[in-house]
Amino acid sequence: MKIKLVSVIVLVFSLASLFAEPQQESYYAPSVSYWADAQGSVLVSEHTVPLRADPKLMVLLYHNVVFGRTGNAYNRDLYNFENDLSFVKRNFTITNFKQLLTNSGETKTDQAIITFDDGDLSLYAIVFPLFKAYEMEATIFLVPSFIGEVGYMSWDQVREMSNYRTGDGRKLFYFESHSQTHQMMGELSKEEIIRELQQSKQIIEEEVGEPVTILALPFGSGAGDERIISAAYDLGYQAIRTSKSEARLLSKVNPWMIGAMNVENYSSDVLVQNVLSLMGKRK
Repeated sequence: MKIKLVSVIVLVFSLASLFAEPQQESYYAPSVSYWADAQGSVLVSEHTVPLRADPKLMVLLYHNVVFGRTGNAYNRDLYNFENDLSFVKRNFTITNFKQLLTNSGETKTDQAIITFDDGDLSLYAIVFPLFKAYEMEATIFLVPSFIGEVGYMSWDQVREMSNYRTGDGRKLFYFESHSQTHQMMGELSKEEIIRELQQSKQIIEEEVGEPVTILALPFGSGAGDERIISAAYDLGYQAIRTSKSEARLLSKVNPWMIGAMNVENYSSDVLVQNVLSLMGKRK
């Protein structure tokens, strides 16, 4: 009789826990899910980036990061995204365009720049806490006309990310221009090109309080177009990131034609193969 009573009590508690109102934190996936072991130790904290006699630059291009898988090629699910970062952190020194333009001749390791286009809200909700936890740098190309719209960051969120510093004072998030209205730059007139570049630069600088010197071409349109390069130079830009999938020797990087590999919604294994192929390490 006593055993039956205990069984009934256990059953009641099991059912109660099954139908209980979930705690608030259970609605949210943790910022970092896959890089720590059961004791919370970071799995990629101890690493040595290989030295190279001829280091190369690899720029990765992302758009959105999501918690689950979707059919949208621009959406990178968090599981594969974190595995991407683990691979990159082990094999590259993660840097930014400003450092690239000033220190490219001094480095002895392959360099990677992690970039995001457009200013999707997931950059604040997912990328921000993740990159803070592991002190990784990112360059985010904004379209000012998108900011504050549904699904995109607000200027307050942009400023919070831009102003963040690590414990040793290092800046992690750099905001640059992706034009003012995200049009095909190669199809615009010279006057329209100047307006797109000038307005976006001015607005981002006013909102963030830091110089904007890098342009990312929407859709990769207009790569190598002398009208765009000339306008960008005259307005104070120092480099242009295209969407041409390539990796270049640091000594051969053309600041006005910096390629980037667009990362789509495939497994991280595919990303590794693509990166190695571009780097010339595997066919």
